Amino acid sequence: MADIRVEKADLSEYSKFLSENPPGNPYSLPPLLEAYSRAFSRDFQCIHIVKNDTTIASCALFTAGRLGQKTVKLMPLRAYDGVHFRSLGDSKAQKQEYDRLMSLQALEEFLRREYGFYQMVFQPGFMDVRAFQWAGAGVMPQFTYVVDLQTFSEENYTKSLREVLRSAERAGLTTGKCAADELVSLNVLSYERHGRRPPVPMDLLTHLLASVEKTGMLDVTCVRNRDGVIIAGMASLKTPRGLFFYLSGTDARAEKGASHLLYHELLSSGRVNGLSFVDFVGANTPTINLFKSSFGPRLETNFRVWRANSLVTRLASLVKKI
Repeated sequence: MADIRVEKADLSEYSKFLSENPPGNPYSLPPLLEAYSRAFSRDFQCIHIVKNDTTIASCALFTAGRLGQKTVKLMPLRAYDGVHFRSLGDSKAQKQEYDRLMSLQALEEFLRREYGFYQMVFQPGFMDVRAFQWAGAGVMPQFTYVVDLQTFSEENYTKSLREVLRSAERAGLTTGKCAADELVSLNVLSYERHGRRPPVPMDLLTHLLASVEKTGMLDVTCVRNRDGVIIAGMASLKTPRGLFFYLSGTDARAEKGASHLLYHELLSSGRVNGLSFVDFVGANTPTINLFKSSFGPRLETNFRVWRANSLVTRLASLVKKI
């Protein structure tokens, strides 16, 4: 592994690497990183993994200080971060696997050396987390649903879903666009209705969405009742290839089928707009798993890894201070 090393990079170098090797999701793109940095007043560190003199992988990590320790954590509402590799060209499959594994081992050693605590969430399809597991990091599988829009068809919907959509049409529900701040109150109410606290306070969430909206990646779709009142909404992150569900909310008084109609609209419009897929960004909650699965998606697996590297951060992790 002597020829593979980890180097800190500046934003321009990181941006150039991603422009040449587009990531599969928007969460690591520089405009979104900068939006989060402004909204949460948090720094992010760009990392290159270099073999000889060639950068073969890159990642960006949000950093902070906690309990006198430097830490790396996933920011609220950021589903994935992970590592993005350069195409390894015509090299043999075994050689590609070896270079990836050695790169991740070098990254894990760097994180362990530099930070008292680290946490990363890899994007779906990134399955090889052995380097972290071997080093003693915690590894947890997570799940999401993805719909391939090239093969999307309402015939893949469950019978009960098609009936609910017909009921929504009879009730006069319609879809359209709305402002991001109109969605925030619905999101907060949805959490409160289920006895949970929102991951981001309402004022900060409004500020965050305003920052993300400036990137041009935010798309906000809503459902209105006969009176024109917004009763459900979804903010999504759009890329040239796909749509990633980001933030949603539903009024407790919403007519049956509002959320179903919202998802249906996003899938239908995504196909019309030439996108390849829609990532529901999550299939981990039993209460909504049945709802999401009714749209005929495929299940994808991804992994979260974390490690407390000092006595202070290990104790803090035990009492959930990190």
